[in-house]
Amino acid sequence: MHMKKSLLAAALTLAVAASAVPATGIQAGAAATKSIESQMNWDTVTISGGGFVSGLITGENNIYARTDVGGAYRYNATTKEWEQLMAFFTDADRGFLSVDAMALDPNDDNIVYALCGCAYFSDARTAVFRSKDGGKTWDSADVTNLIQVHGNGYGRQCGESIAVDPDDPNTIYCGGDTVGMIVSHDAGVTWEAVDSFNSMGLFTNEIKWPTWTENVVKTTVGTDYANCNGVSTIAIEKGKVYVGISDNTLECNMYVADVDGKKWEPLSKDLPADKFPSRITKDNAGNLLICYVGGLTFNGTGGGIYKYNTTTGEVTNISPTENSFGACMANPNNNDQLIATTCGVWSTNSWSKEDGAWGDWLYRSEDGGKTWTEYYPGKMGEYKWNAETGEMVQEQVIDYLDANGCSWVYGKAIHWSGSLIINPKDFDQIMVSSGNGIFKWDGIWGDSPKASFCAQGIEEVVALDMVSVPGGAAYSAIGDYDGFIHTDVDKPATQYVPNMGSTGAIAYCPQNPQVMVRIAENQNDIAPGFYSTDGGKTWTKMANTAGGKAAITQLDKDTYRIFLGKKDSGDLSYSDDWGQTWNACTGIGSAYGSKPTYTFVEPNDPSTVYAYATYYNSSWHYSKTEPELSDANYTLYISTDYGKTFTGTQICMYDQCDSAGRIASLEDNHLILAGGWYGLYDVKTAGGKAEVTKKNVFYCKTVGYGAPEKKGGINTLYMYGKPQETDAEGIYRSTDGGDSWVCINTQKLYGGTGNGNFLVGDMNTFGTVYMSTVGCGIVVGRLSGGTENPDILYGDVNADGIVDIADTVLLARYIAQDPAVKLTKQGLQNADCDPDGNIDSSDLTAIARYLAHLVDKLG
Repeated sequence: MHMKKSLLAAALTLAVAASAVPATGIQAGAAATKSIESQMNWDTVTISGGGFVSGLITGENNIYARTDVGGAYRYNATTKEWEQLMAFFTDADRGFLSVDAMALDPNDDNIVYALCGCAYFSDARTAVFRSKDGGKTWDSADVTNLIQVHGNGYGRQCGESIAVDPDDPNTIYCGGDTVGMIVSHDAGVTWEAVDSFNSMGLFTNEIKWPTWTENVVKTTVGTDYANCNGVSTIAIEKGKVYVGISDNTLECNMYVADVDGKKWEPLSKDLPADKFPSRITKDNAGNLLICYVGGLTFNGTGGGIYKYNTTTGEVTNISPTENSFGACMANPNNNDQLIATTCGVWSTNSWSKEDGAWGDWLYRSEDGGKTWTEYYPGKMGEYKWNAETGEMVQEQVIDYLDANGCSWVYGKAIHWSGSLIINPKDFDQIMVSSGNGIFKWDGIWGDSPKASFCAQGIEEVVALDMVSVPGGAAYSAIGDYDGFIHTDVDKPATQYVPNMGSTGAIAYCPQNPQVMVRIAENQNDIAPGFYSTDGGKTWTKMANTAGGKAAITQLDKDTYRIFLGKKDSGDLSYSDDWGQTWNACTGIGSAYGSKPTYTFVEPNDPSTVYAYATYYNSSWHYSKTEPELSDANYTLYISTDYGKTFTGTQICMYDQCDSAGRIASLEDNHLILAGGWYGLYDVKTAGGKAEVTKKNVFYCKTVGYGAPEKKGGINTLYMYGKPQETDAEGIYRSTDGGDSWVCINTQKLYGGTGNGNFLVGDMNTFGTVYMSTVGCGIVVGRLSGGTENPDILYGDVNADGIVDIADTVLLARYIAQDPAVKLTKQGLQNADCDPDGNIDSSDLTAIARYLAHLVDKLG
């Protein structure tokens, strides 16, 4: 009996411990809504790249990449793809996807540290994350009260501002954009200020962090959080800590101290102080290779490379040119062979004889930096006589850039290159970070190195809009990179041509899906928008204003009406001549502060057009202490004259968070509308009048719709939020019009719905849904088939439809042979979490790990 009690006590301890584990970035807690997460697979739509990879680091085996808004990645040498390591962040913690710096334990490169924070997200919190298993799981320490960083600011390509002592991996130095430095003496568990450094008066510039608050901090040169970079780079070598500071107004911006950090001194008067230290690397002899940039905003000139002898203190200027340089590395097999990249220089990058771009160059030295040779894609050499043709022909020295299967990157350059690494498993290959992904150079020490795009697996685009066309493909609107046609989400997508940069809206006509429109997010030199009559194969320029959201209805056989909700107001206009002239729709309220109005056309009744407006009068605070419904509301407007005039019905209060203004169609004349923290609403519109019913939903940030579960049934609903207050934040699905919900994702939220704030269900495949993010590309969820028996919910021992702490307690008592415990047949099936046919302590451990978010699913 004593043994049984001991087993029960141990099991309960495990269960309680699991429930108490802080799951960094993930909401813990019991869900009141049934979860079918085990029946879903979550990944990202394949585009490859599309955002700024701000840093690369490597150990003896692993290569890691960090991004400014899209988390961190590890390179899989077998698949030759990058794997996202931070998909677990929720909307509340999306700011941690801005990774300001990374470092490895020099003795074990599965131990990785990431300094994360974003001034305009997640309450401007800053944290140091630590993984002991190569990024599979993480713990964290909040250091906001010590330093703050903005991983999406100017200077984010500099690095790394966190370093581990190779002689004592428990000692880690970390630099902030504010205040100065912190140090950990227990491998990142706890942190304290480096008072000896922070008291030197190097951080004297006072700014508000972020700008719209009264939180005043001390930082380095710059006007606001976006361009004050603080500590830019740290290296620890031979018992010394070397620190670079992003400030060209100081007498010295490179400092050194013994690893105990008690006394700091200028590193050398022979190092420049009028440039910004960009990155410190080390050659095989322990010399420091210090790169400098002329400015943090990618100033191409005014930088250089300096070699510092850590034994003698001698400084040698080894700069190939006076351009800015992001990084310099030495060949591990030959200390005289150096490779360096410029940063923010706009020089020739060629894709073919006819097609070129402007970006950064490499420089290679064979004599330790005394002389250098420039390398760039498509480099041409001397003219030589060709006897066969009887003419002078220019020799091509370096091959052209290779898109490596990602057609969209063709014509774009390697640029903003703040880092490069040598592949630890192939010293003849380097990787270079870029504003659009990562490029690799093969054969870098040979006569004919070859550059190619190497960002497969990295998904960093910011999706602003998306549609799934019944019987057709999915189409996206993307910030910076226009948008794509997605015929197969697992293969590189096709980018729209012509490209107009940031695209804020994409729409199709439900009566004729071949008719489409896309709207530029901002004014540009190409076009404010395009229309297509062949499903996006070709596009014709329009004359609209840039920004906003769009829709299309059909007036007659050859005439279409395009709707455009303006970017900075609730106003709606329409065009009947392919966007050449525009008329105002009437009846829709707007005020200074209102958000773009979303429109939706009834597929089977083109005369009925809906407009869901986020009305906000931002001047309310001049006369009131709190806004009233008349100041901030969601209003549904209905038109029965093809969108010329509208009549409105207020739905609910607007919570002043991200606009939840997208419209979900359940069936003909039946809509579902999100209200943010004011819930979810069912609206029947027969006869042009709105019959509104509030659904029993606690929080709905956005709602979307997709293909029905059964042919001919109502559309499937997807929402981001919480059906009940006790639910975890995540993605939920309903097949009965929102009366009941199942949880389909709380584990891989990629920071939530981001700028686009959309969930778009695939109109051709039930269970497939797309989600926007702040910078992790487009997330796609698909049915995995789940278990063979769809009735099994692994971990739900008490068979109440919920996997929570109560299940671990019940299972612990059952394993301990508590005579008062009887499990139902369903509970026994659910309890076998391995499943191996036995119910034992391994099943209890599995549930505990699941509740602690150490595993994604059971079974």
